[in-house]
Amino acid sequence: MPSRPFRLSATDRRQAILSAAASVFARLGREGATTKEIAKAAGVSEALLYRHFASKEVLYAELETHCVEANAVGSRLLAEAAPSTATLVTGVALLVQAVFPGIGDAQSHNDTKRLVTASLLSDGQFAKAFLDRHVKPWIGIFERSFRAAQDAGDVEDGVQTGSAEIWFVHHMANTLHLISLPDITVVEYGVTRAKLIENTVRFLLRGIGLRNTAINRHYAPEKLRTIFASMDQDTP
Repeated sequence: MPSRPFRLSATDRRQAILSAAASVFARLGREGATTKEIAKAAGVSEALLYRHFASKEVLYAELETHCVEANAVGSRLLAEAAPSTATLVTGVALLVQAVFPGIGDAQSHNDTKRLVTASLLSDGQFAKAFLDRHVKPWIGIFERSFRAAQDAGDVEDGVQTGSAEIWFVHHMANTLHLISLPDITVVEYGVTRAKLIENTVRFLLRGIGLRNTAINRHYAPEKLRTIFASMDQDTP
């Protein structure tokens, strides 16, 4: 008796369509993408696609949550961390890694960045929703940890760092990732990827005012690389 063909559950099918849609929207843009193209990428009929999503607009709106869930790996390192210099250093290193070069599935990460960038060139709604959900909570942790670092004497005298400077951590990491998206080398930095990440983390920590002694005390690139590698392996 022939075996029955494997069928995805409704939930898994929905996620598969979202994953396929992310790549199509990232490649063709919100206006250029069609439900026909998305259905083809997902390996389903347009009729089945419409059973899960009433319209292209509904599908696009749900991509923000899908992309955040797909790229939320790693936040557990800070979930219960008390504000401190160590938390600030680890958090900056983690955010740089999560944004550039990414944690988890590389294609999903690249698609998300293209979606955010396309949104910034359009109405900005997707980008705002993504940053509010995925990055903004980290900003609060960093601000509290910066104040703790000041109290511990780990910040240079006279430095006043607020939300804008903390957001620059994300912005620089995001720019480095965008520069690296094309298949060609757009900028030759003269160092390995690992060294570029380390230099970026140190540059940002100094930029928000941390003393070199504090950075050297708490920043362990090799140890963090091992942690990030294990996260990549754990990512479904």
